[in-house]
Amino acid sequence: MTYTTEESVRREVGKILRVDYPGQFICSSCLAKLVLHTFGTSHTESQIERAIAKVFESPGALVSVPAFICAGCEKTMPCLGAPRK
Repeated sequence: MTYTTEESVRREVGKILRVDYPGQFICSSCLAKLVLHTFGTSHTESQIERAIAKVFESPGALVSVPAFICAGCEKTMPCLGAPRK
């Protein structure tokens, strides 16, 4: 099964937020860096940034907040997080 870049990034963002940063919120810039580190050279930085922008537009099961302190860079900006179970 082949996933599109957006599907692959969406899955990785969900994993990062649920496993590595549970209960925390991460901005799009920090998420892009984390996903890029995971994917290596399989996708370009611009592909990942576009896919993350789409995840922010339609977060699905993730929680989108308009302004929160990012757990990565500690700046206040729009962030995504995973709900605690």
